[in-house]
Amino acid sequence: MKPTLLVLAAGLGSRYGGLKQLDGLGPQGQIIMDYSIHDALKAGFGNVVLIVQEPMIPVLSERYLVQQQLPVSFVIQDRKIERNNIVYENAKPWGTAHALWCAKKAIQGNFLLINADDFYGQNSFVLAHQHLAQNVNPCAIVFPILKTLSENGTVNRAEVSIENGFLKDSIEREKISKTNEGIFYPDSKGESVSLPESTLVSMNMWGFTPAIFDFLEKDLDAFIQKWQNNPAIEYQLPQVVAAMIEAGVYQISVISTNEEWIGVTYQEDKQKAMKQLKKLHDLGVYSEKL
Repeated sequence: MKPTLLVLAAGLGSRYGGLKQLDGLGPQGQIIMDYSIHDALKAGFGNVVLIVQEPMIPVLSERYLVQQQLPVSFVIQDRKIERNNIVYENAKPWGTAHALWCAKKAIQGNFLLINADDFYGQNSFVLAHQHLAQNVNPCAIVFPILKTLSENGTVNRAEVSIENGFLKDSIEREKISKTNEGIFYPDSKGESVSLPESTLVSMNMWGFTPAIFDFLEKDLDAFIQKWQNNPAIEYQLPQVVAAMIEAGVYQISVISTNEEWIGVTYQEDKQKAMKQLKKLHDLGVYSEKL
């Protein structure tokens, strides 16, 4: 069975100021998700599942099913969770781990999880497909931090630590900035801590096996208990991955990619992203129309 591409496309884009996953950045108005779907199918993935907000389905259905006739299906990330006949409702999406849990019935075998608004590059999908097709354990495709920063503000990135080729831990570093002196983030005391340019970070490109759904099914109840005491928290994937590693459920192979990451955290990042994508078309990496 060919692995599936699973795309997290239900985010609200609060810092960006809109649904950046639907913002046309390519020379012909391509959205970043167009490139990811193209690259995944080219690498050998069999089908695509998009996790979306319900109002997004008509425009994406027209784009992928009617116009391009691609093997794409949809899963809605609902604001409601029903557990033991009790319905819990949140004012905003519950988080990336909940989005993944919503897709449990749409995934049959191994799959690659990505963000809709991150451009990962063709070789990243090739590396992920090679691993998922040949191995029984998950993988994390990671980038050097220098390739993932914004010139227009700070970013949050998950720094990964590796032991014998496997993911040991990932730590969320917040408010990372690049200056003439280097790359820094503030610690809990507000003091600047330096990060080497070679620091590897996760951009939420995970190759998973279906075992993660069994873990999520049990872990979700524990999260809801915490959420009832603090409704501001979100059910996020990095914390779930860390818990699975600690419990010995997963050994995650870490694979570094040499591809350029392209993304838009802020509106001001848009022009640079458009230039980067146009350059790839000019170089012949992508045809005029995907």
